[in-house]
Amino acid sequence: MNRLHKQILSTLLLTVLYSFLFAQNYQPTWQSLDSRPVPQWWKDGKFGIFIHWGVYSVPGFSRVGAYAEWYQNGLMSGDSVRIKYHKEKFGDRSYYDLKNDFKAELFDPEAWAKLFEASGAKYIVLTSKHHDGFALWPSKEADRDWGFAWNAVSAGPHRDLLGDLFAAVRKTSVHPGMYYSLYEWYNPLWKTNKPKYISEHMWPQMKDLVNTYKPDVFWTDGEWDLSDEEWKSKDFLAWLYNESPVKNSVVTYDRWGSGVRFHHGEVYTPEYQPDIDFADHAWEESRGMGFSYGYNRAEDAWDYNSAQVLVLSLIDKVSRGGNFLLDIGPDEHGKIPPIMQERLLEIGGWLKINGEAIYNTVRWKTPFQWSEGRTDYKPGKSEKKNSEASSNNDIMLKLTVNPDPGYAVKEIFYTYNPATNSLYAILPKYPSDKKLIIKNTTLPAGTRIYFLSTEQTLQWKQMGDNVAVQLPDYDPNVIQSPYAYVLKIENYGAFAAKPQINITYPNSSPLPTISITAANGSAIHYTVDGSEPTAASPLYTKPFILNKKATIKSIAFHTGNLASNMAVAEAKTYHLVPATKVGTLQQGIAYRYFEPEGRINMQSMQGVPVNTGVTNSIGIDKKQRADKFAFLFEGYINIAKDGIYTFSTSSDDGSALYIDGEQIVNNDEAAGGLEREGKIALKKGYHKIKVAYYDSGGGNNLTAFIQTEGGNKQPIDTKQLFH
Repeated sequence: MNRLHKQILSTLLLTVLYSFLFAQNYQPTWQSLDSRPVPQWWKDGKFGIFIHWGVYSVPGFSRVGAYAEWYQNGLMSGDSVRIKYHKEKFGDRSYYDLKNDFKAELFDPEAWAKLFEASGAKYIVLTSKHHDGFALWPSKEADRDWGFAWNAVSAGPHRDLLGDLFAAVRKTSVHPGMYYSLYEWYNPLWKTNKPKYISEHMWPQMKDLVNTYKPDVFWTDGEWDLSDEEWKSKDFLAWLYNESPVKNSVVTYDRWGSGVRFHHGEVYTPEYQPDIDFADHAWEESRGMGFSYGYNRAEDAWDYNSAQVLVLSLIDKVSRGGNFLLDIGPDEHGKIPPIMQERLLEIGGWLKINGEAIYNTVRWKTPFQWSEGRTDYKPGKSEKKNSEASSNNDIMLKLTVNPDPGYAVKEIFYTYNPATNSLYAILPKYPSDKKLIIKNTTLPAGTRIYFLSTEQTLQWKQMGDNVAVQLPDYDPNVIQSPYAYVLKIENYGAFAAKPQINITYPNSSPLPTISITAANGSAIHYTVDGSEPTAASPLYTKPFILNKKATIKSIAFHTGNLASNMAVAEAKTYHLVPATKVGTLQQGIAYRYFEPEGRINMQSMQGVPVNTGVTNSIGIDKKQRADKFAFLFEGYINIAKDGIYTFSTSSDDGSALYIDGEQIVNNDEAAGGLEREGKIALKKGYHKIKVAYYDSGGGNNLTAFIQTEGGNKQPIDTKQLFH
C-alpha cells in the first residue's frame, strides 16, 4: 500500500471513528457526558477572541484592576468608586435606563469579522447575555420576565447584534460562539423563584440560542450560586449532545454548577490563573487585554498588555496543551478600541509567519526548557497586583526575556504536530551568542532544523545528551518574526502517552490497590520508592496492594517513540479515627460570621463576630453584605459507617475543612470556583467538623462535599450536621 493510499485510509478511519464517538447517546450523568470527545476543530484552533459587550459598555467604567462588566453589581453593592462616577455622569438615571444610550450605531459586523480573521483567531465567543440579563438577541423571555424592554432588538440598538455578527463571521474561517450567564443578578424571577427562573427563563433562552444561531461554542458562566442538579445542567448537556443541531460540533465548558469547575465538563476554564494547566484535560485560559473584560475607559495605554506579552502568553498556553481566549471590549457605539485592534493585528502578523507552530499542535513531553538559574520566581505584592492589568514588569516578561538577577527564564517553548511528526522550538529571545542548546535531546543523524520565517537550514551537532544549534546573525530584515522565533525540527518528537496511576480502596480497605494503565502496546515500568523509573524498573503486569505509604512513579515505552512523561501519585494507608463521645446533640451546625476590614484571609476569623447562630448547612446564605466577609462553622458530623471518606470544598474565595482537629482540605486561595479535597478514615459515629471560609471581594460561594469510597460525591447533608 503506497503512502497516499495509507493517508486516505487513515482519514476515512478517523472520520468513521469520530462519527461513532459523536453518535453515542449521552446520559445526563457526568460519567457519560465527560466521555464526549472535544471537537477536533477547537483542539486545533488554539486561539479565540472573547467579546464582552452590552449595556455595561455605556458607562464602560471601573477602577483599574476590576471588571467593568460588573458595573451594575458595584452600584448595588456599595462600590463607592462606581457610585460616584455614575452620579457625576448619569445623575439619577438607573442602570436600566442606560439601555437607551447603548446605540451600537457604528457597529460593522463585516469589519469585526475581517479583524478577527486577520488576528489569526479560529473562534469567537460573544456575550449573548451577561449577569445583568440584557440579551443581545430578540429574547422574549428577557422582556417578559423583567417587565420591560431588555434586549437589543426591543431596546437600545434595535438590532439583532448576535445574529448580525454570526452571519458576518460565518463568511470567514472563524467559528462563531457565544457566552451565556446562567444567573442574572437582579432578575425578579431569579430573586423570587429560582426553579421557575431555570425552567421558564434560562432553559428556553439557551434552547432558543442553540436552535436559532447554531453556535460552535457555548460558554456558560454565573453558575456558582447553585449546584448542577439545581441548574439541571446535565439534562441540558444531554439534549445538546444528543438532539441539538450542533450536537457534533459544539464545544462546551466546565461552568455548570457550584463545585463543577475543574472537575467536570468538556473544557476547563482558568481565569487569570496563568500557573494552572491540565496535562490530561482540555483547557482554555481567558483574560482581558488590560484587566477588565468589558470596555473600561479608566484603563490607559500602559494598563494594556503589549503585543509581545500577548504573543508569549499564547505560546505559553499552547505549549502546555491549552487554548488562549483573549478578550476585547467594544464601546457602546460598537467600535473596538484601536489599541485592541492593533494588538489583534500584531498577533495575527506573528501567526501568519509562525502559525504552523501553534495550530494543530499538542503538548509535547517537555512544554518548555529553563535556562540556568532559580525557577521559583514569585511576584511581589505590588507587582502581582499590577502585572495582570499592565504590561509593565509583566510576569510573562520576567519568565521569558527579562528575569530578575539569579532567576532562570523559559528560554525555549515546545509544541508538537503528531500528524507530521514535527517538533517546534519557540524562542522568546534571540541568543546573543547565536548558540542554542536543546537539553536532554538526541536527534537522529541528518535531522533537518530550520527557521519557519526563512526556511534557512541550520547547522547542529550532538554534544552528549544535548543538541547544539548554530544560529545565523540576527537580521530583522531577514528574520521577520518579532516577539518570538520558531525553529522546526523535522521528523522528530513522537513520544509514548503518559500512563495513568489509579489508587483505590476496595470495600473501604485501609490499604491502597494500585493499577496503572497506558496506551495499547506500551510497556509500563514503575517504582514505589520515589526513584525515577527506567526500562530496568519493574514491569507492570497487574494491580497490586501496598501496605505502607509510598510515592508511585511510572513511565511508558512504545517502540519507535520517545519514552513518556512520568506519572506520579501518592498512596496512603489509613487508620480508622475513633468517633467522639458526645452528650445530647441538636440538629444544625453553629456558625460565626465576620465582616473584617482591610485584607481578608484565614486570619480574619480571630476577631469579634458580627453575628452567631445555628444553620442547617455549610454555605453563605447567612451573609449580611454582598462581599468581603468570613464564616467559621463548628459542630459534629454523623458518620453512618466505618470507611474512608473524601471531603472537599468548592469556594470563592478561600476555605479549609477540619475533621477531629486535622486539616483535611486546604483550599486557601483567593480565586473563584476552585475545589480541593482530602481523605480520612473514620469510624461510625460523631466526629468534630470545622469549616473556615472567607471572601476577599467579588463573587462568593461555598459548598462542602462528602464522598464514600466508590460512591458519589454529595453536598454534606443537613441531617449529618449537629451541634
